[in-house]
Amino acid sequence: MENNYYNILLPVPTEGVYTYYSSGEIQVGERVLVPFGNRTLTGIVLEKTCKQDFECKEILMCYNEEPLFSPIYLNFLKQMASYYACPLGLVLHGVISDKLLNTETFETGNIEIHEKKDITLNKAQKDIIESINIHKYSCHLIKGITGSGKTEIYQETAKKVISEGKQVLYIVPEISLTLQLIKRMSYRLGVSPSVFHYKLSDKLRKKHFIDFATGKSLFMLGARSSLFIPAKNIGLIIVDEEHESSYKQDESPAYNLRDMAVLYGSILNIPVILGSATPSIESLYNAKTNKYILHELKDRPNSATLPEINIIDIKKNDMVGSLIAEPIYERLLQVVENNKQAILLLNRLGYSTYLYCQQCGQVATCLNCSVGLVSSKSKQKIFCRYCDTEYHKLTCPVCGSNIFKEYGAGTEKVEEFLDEMFPNKVIRVDTESTSSLKTLDKNLKRFENKEANILVGTQLIAKGLHFPEVTFVGILGIDNLMALPDFRAMEKAYQLLVQVSGRAGREHLSGQVYIQTSNPETQIFSMINDTNTEFYDWEIKRRKITSYPPFTKLARLIFSYINQEECYETAKIVHNNIKNLFNNNNIKIYSLKDAFLAKLQNKYRYEILIKSSSNQEINKALIYAQQIFNKYKKGSMRLKIDKDPYFMM
Repeated sequence: MENNYYNILLPVPTEGVYTYYSSGEIQVGERVLVPFGNRTLTGIVLEKTCKQDFECKEILMCYNEEPLFSPIYLNFLKQMASYYACPLGLVLHGVISDKLLNTETFETGNIEIHEKKDITLNKAQKDIIESINIHKYSCHLIKGITGSGKTEIYQETAKKVISEGKQVLYIVPEISLTLQLIKRMSYRLGVSPSVFHYKLSDKLRKKHFIDFATGKSLFMLGARSSLFIPAKNIGLIIVDEEHESSYKQDESPAYNLRDMAVLYGSILNIPVILGSATPSIESLYNAKTNKYILHELKDRPNSATLPEINIIDIKKNDMVGSLIAEPIYERLLQVVENNKQAILLLNRLGYSTYLYCQQCGQVATCLNCSVGLVSSKSKQKIFCRYCDTEYHKLTCPVCGSNIFKEYGAGTEKVEEFLDEMFPNKVIRVDTESTSSLKTLDKNLKRFENKEANILVGTQLIAKGLHFPEVTFVGILGIDNLMALPDFRAMEKAYQLLVQVSGRAGREHLSGQVYIQTSNPETQIFSMINDTNTEFYDWEIKRRKITSYPPFTKLARLIFSYINQEECYETAKIVHNNIKNLFNNNNIKIYSLKDAFLAKLQNKYRYEILIKSSSNQEINKALIYAQQIFNKYKKGSMRLKIDKDPYFMM
């Protein structure tokens, strides 16, 4: 019997397509087990091919199932690989975990049914819902002030799609947002949504993955990775808080979920909804240039009003406990006395900002990373937030002293101070205090049930949470965010300010926001309650003058290796080659330099920034850079290609 030959896509950091043979027929999209070096890997059948001139290995096993991966889905992965100039095998490895790809048996569970509860919509919401054609591709950007009812639009549009037997994918940037949404969605759609994010157990992740992939579940509420569940009947993709930085994957392939959702929607020929109170500059620009359809919600329902914004100049106000400006402390006191609720945001984890030598002033830095150490009082440790190395004894490398003092304040220190002032009235929510989803859920429910009056946290508490009794929001430490060497620094600060301000006065109670700063003249403070386009107009002018996105394409090449000299020399070879070949009017290759974090996890880092008006030109440069790097790299030296970078650090 003549053998059949197939190209198999494997989850490996190369192009990943290898030819194998089988004595039987296999369908495109099936999963198969194949030998690869001294390992066995699960791969996906891409296509049938002819016999090769070289010796091919035999497919060891087929999973004996209906093809899990449709040709449309495989086309999506190919287009994603093409856009990010990334090997196809690396894309597969980066979007589906080996545990899910290797699942041998697909056991689906029961979907819990609920009684549907209808909601009342206002005219603005109804008009938007009616304008969304659920039978073809279009991308809708809903720009609605915080609390304006964007979620209700998502829900009602989802109901229309589900009523036709199609699936809905609803993506949120933080797992904290899934906790409140699950209950609301269950009763408005009539079924419990499948849920998918990294903090679920392997068993639950597998169950929800299969329920949605096989069509048993019609509604998926998930984080970034849920976009890559190979469901075959998706009729709507919703990306909530589309501006969020957590939608950008840090590791290769360094994709932006929002952009890939739009690409996937266009391939599937279905509508995509992007929503935010503070849309990204890129999305607003796409709406202004008619690539997206813009809808605006400028009012809160039930006559709820936007909070009053107050700027507190710390140079002109006394500080209570050296942490909180007196006006903010007084407002917290009123909140507790009136048994209302407040949110206090500080964009710093841990107990202190950094530690310094009392003898000579040298800042204590990690031996593996070029960053300062932080302390955690509750865990009684000093550690590096990048590599998690703990330091039990510090010695100053300059003067030899072992006496270090703490400077600045993180969320833990603020919590400790407030707990002394308001015993049993404070809850802290950040990634350090909520290591599990169960703990996070418990803390948010405690606050929702008014077991505490003050919620202290990082950006985790700024997004999408709904607490009707919150009348006051205090914001500390925003100056540090605005001072970052990042062309998006002002945009990120503005978005955070608007988002966290929107937690106040969402229903029957009016709200106030106090922003503690040493730079009260900063222009964006006057734009926080602007429902028009003042910030966009201001920021887009800056971007155009400096030739930053959306007017150009950016890419960062980041080289890392344990040997500093060899890392630099290889990066220099790559830089010289691409500069000689590509530096012209359409593309600019910037100088090779130390990365902002010049050392990370004991590896030295160098970077090259590339800017171009042409997507095609920048991709040619990236592909050529990878080829040169592969030729000259040493050992485990690594090149990360970050196209459309969101973090310039």
